[in-house]
Amino acid sequence: MTWGDVMTRMENAGLNPTEEIYMENYGKVLTAQRPEFRDYSFRCTYGIVKCAGVELELFLFPDEAQRIEFQSVIGNDPWWLSHDNLALHFPECDTELVTRILNAIA
Repeated sequence: MTWGDVMTRMENAGLNPTEEIYMENYGKVLTAQRPEFRDYSFRCTYGIVKCAGVELELFLFPDEAQRIEFQSVIGNDPWWLSHDNLALHFPECDTELVTRILNAIA
């Protein structure tokens, strides 16, 4: 899945996503800014997308294996969800919106 795929799927589901931040090659920034990632080398795109008033973080990896490794570092926070090569971090919010977003990208 690409960034364009994610945005298109959300748009097609009527979620009206607004791209707040978009950064390619975010892996280098991630390892520099967050100590838990210092010993890792991730290739990913990062963005913040606003849907229905909720800002969610998106991490898009070249493949599912890198996404799985990334999620092993972040732990078991229930607000981190994933699909294929995409990891999503939701703020605490209405679970109905979370379900709509997950259904849109699936």
